[in-house]
Amino acid sequence: MNPLSAAELVIYAILSIPVLYICARHWPAGVLGWFYLCAFCTLRIVAGAMSINSNSGVASIISSVGLSPLILATCGILHEAREYRATKLLPKPFEWIVVLMFHVFVSGGLAPVAIGASALAGHSSDAASASRHLQLIRVGMGIMTASWVFLVIGAVISAIPARETENNSRRFREGTVLLYSVIFSLVFVGIRVIYSLVAFTTQKAYLSPVNGSLTVRVLLRFLPELIATLSFIFAGIQTRRLHRYGPFISKE
Repeated sequence: MNPLSAAELVIYAILSIPVLYICARHWPAGVLGWFYLCAFCTLRIVAGAMSINSNSGVASIISSVGLSPLILATCGILHEAREYRATKLLPKPFEWIVVLMFHVFVSGGLAPVAIGASALAGHSSDAASASRHLQLIRVGMGIMTASWVFLVIGAVISAIPARETENNSRRFREGTVLLYSVIFSLVFVGIRVIYSLVAFTTQKAYLSPVNGSLTVRVLLRFLPELIATLSFIFAGIQTRRLHRYGPFISKE
């Protein structure tokens, strides 16, 4: 039995409970981010179960695609924070268009990663096919890395308060809690993204997210994901009454 996979299975099964609670409490403005965080926890539970059952091929695929829900959860929570802080907020239709375009962009990175990882897990391709599949994964991970960079830029811009914002309002303060959790988590999401990019680019055995060195997997995959998830959960619970105030309504 893989002890790290067993630990992930137990930890994320427990964490999924407060995530579901937060998703309900932040409905409807924050449902997007918390839904994806719930999806991320579910994928980690499934990946842990597959690894325990020695199904490393399926676990490898899930590990490869499991990063996208975390990135999308970060995007959704950042969007919720922007709505409540009302900082640099675009007119509502355009704000949602940007969010939708980001989701499409991340999905564009997820598809080649999933296809490449699935083909490699089959162990039936020749050297030329394996090279093409690795290239697909690298392209997908490059898109994921670019997505993370866009989120960092968006979070930094969102941290600059607009002059007309009511900085002392409860809505603004709790939106700021969410924003700070995003900025803090982006550091660890970045570690996880760059680790995956390097692992798939170099193809070093000890860097494998599934079968690599235990120390590497703990420090560069397990802990960054866990810290980012816990940061979101703490912020979500702290702002569980935020729905009472309602998001900012643009007057434009």
